[in-house]
Formats: sequence, structure tokens, C-alpha cells
Amino acid sequence: MASQSTPRLAILDPFTAWRTNMSRLPKCLVVSAFALWVASVGAQTTYPSRPIRLIVPAPAGGPSDTAARALTKGMSAGLGQEVFVENRPGGNAGIGAGAVLTAAPDGYTLLFALAANAGLPHLSKASPYRSLTEFSPIAAIGGNTQCLVVPPSVPAKTLQEFAGYAKASTKPLMRGSNNVAEDMVATEVTRALGFTLDRVSYKGAPQMLPDLLEGRIQAAVLPVGASLPHVQAGRLVMLGCSMAERIPALATVPTLAESGVAAAPLITAHFVLGPPRVPAEIIDRLAAAVREAAQTAEFKQVMDRLLIVGSARSPAQTQELIQQAEAQYMRFARETGASID
Repeated sequence: MASQSTPRLAILDPFTAWRTNMSRLPKCLVVSAFALWVASVGAQTTYPSRPIRLIVPAPAGGPSDTAARALTKGMSAGLGQEVFVENRPGGNAGIGAGAVLTAAPDGYTLLFALAANAGLPHLSKASPYRSLTEFSPIAAIGGNTQCLVVPPSVPAKTLQEFAGYAKASTKPLMRGSNNVAEDMVATEVTRALGFTLDRVSYKGAPQMLPDLLEGRIQAAVLPVGASLPHVQAGRLVMLGCSMAERIPALATVPTLAESGVAAAPLITAHFVLGPPRVPAEIIDRLAAAVREAAQTAEFKQVMDRLLIVGSARSPAQTQELIQQAEAQYMRFARETGASID
């Protein structure tokens, strides 16, 4: 009589069992799941183990770039690894954002998004993303107050005077712009006061300023940090700013509402974001580093000089602020039909 062998139980190590189960899924899902598993394991043990790049979708030298560099200095100290800025201007801040959207979700490529990045999908079909909510929210710090400025060659000291000058001009006046936040403020002004400006596109404020200072373009909406030194030196005239109320450093400059522009103040912020699907452990590590960096005296001094206000926000608060900013741009696009395409 033949002996019967006792069935042997197959004992698989966890990775082999995981791989066996994954073999039953479509290949694309397996690759994504494996990438997330590797990133998560790495986050628990070694992150960060190499330098981290923070992509700024604006040129070097502007207020957003200055704020980002101040932030990375504090983050580098807190993380024990260098965090460095890489400038990717152009495409109304979309080029830099697109580079981060497709980066690996490992925490080594981040985006220092502008308020304009929240509006881009709603004003341009060329946007590489449909919403900033596609990115992984890490933190938010204060944003740029946007102000309409003109060179002294323009005979206007108020928005009302500028509107009258534009209406009487025999040829269209030109306005410099490098992102949709500036376009939104300018459109609200021209729509409320009943005049038009021809838009001239630039990569950033540093590229725009020479033409503005020399009067080759007649107006621009610029972050207060970029325009204030020239206003103080008498090379530009500040006509109005998109803010809820006057601030001490701009005590003589009216808000847009005081000048007859009833639109709500522009929601502004700089958002620190990662690519989609960054593991929670990495998000928490980075959020803590931003929070600590934003509390340093050196960072606060830079923000004070740029007139940027607002403390660092948590990932959840950042996501909520993104949604609020996008809702503002959606309303603007729906009500005005504005587009930059």
C-alpha cells in the first residue's frame, strides 16, 4: 500500500506574498504600488539622504524667489540636508509646476507654487495640471500683495486719474504681466473703471522692470516687494493694492476698494507642494521643517522686508487655502470670460 505524504504548507516571506498578490493586478497598478511601497519604506528609515530641490516657477531675484531662498536656508538646517532652489520660470508659472507634477513622489523634488498657480488651470487651456489639488500639500506661507504701478512719465497719481489718461490716449496703453494673479487684479481694475490695457508678457518681474522704469510699457501689477524700492526712490508711482486694508508700510496707498474696485482682495500665498502621492511620513517631515524655518528670526526679517505676512500653515490648511484660491479664480473666469490663451 502506497504511503501518503503529508501536505506541506507553503510559507512565504512578506515580500514574496506581496509580489504574488501583485501579479494578479494590471501591470501599471503593480508599478505604482511598488513605487509607493519603496518610497514609504525609504521615508521611514533614511529620508532625507540627499539634497532636495525646491522648484520656483519664477526668475531669480524676484520676491517669490527671495522668500523661497530664505525658507530653504532654514529647512536645510532642520532636515540636515541641503534644500536648494531651482528656478523654472515661464508659462505663467506653469513650466516649473509641470516639472514637479511628473517627478518621483520621493520628497526630493518640491514646488514653491505661487498664487498664480492656483489660477492657471482656470485661465489657460495650456496648463499642465487641472488643479493644484493634484499635488501633495505640505505647507503654505504668506503671499505677495499685488499693486498697480506706473512710471513717472504717466501723468497719474491715483487709479481714477490713470483710468482717465488711458481713456483719452490715442493709442492703447501697455501693461506688463508675468502671471495670472497679476492679470486677475489688472482685469478687475480695468473692468471696474472702464478702460483697457494691452497685455505684454514677461517671464518675471526682473525682466519686466527695465521696460516699466523706462516707460516703454505704461503700467504693471507687481508684488509690493518688487515695486516698493522703486516707489521709494521715485522711479515708480503706486496707485493701488489688492489688500483688505491699508498696511503701515503703505499708509498712503489706497486699497483697490477705496479706489472704486469692488472685487474681493486677491487670496495670496506661496504653497510648498510635492508631486502626487508623496508618502505621509515625508509630508510630515517636510511640513515640520517648513514650520521651524518660518519661525526663525532670519526668515521673518526677509518676510518683513518683502511685506509678506502670514505664518506657516499645516498640510490640511494648505489644501483648504488652495481650494479657496481656486474658487476665486473660477468665479473670476466665469464672470469675466477672461483667458490668457
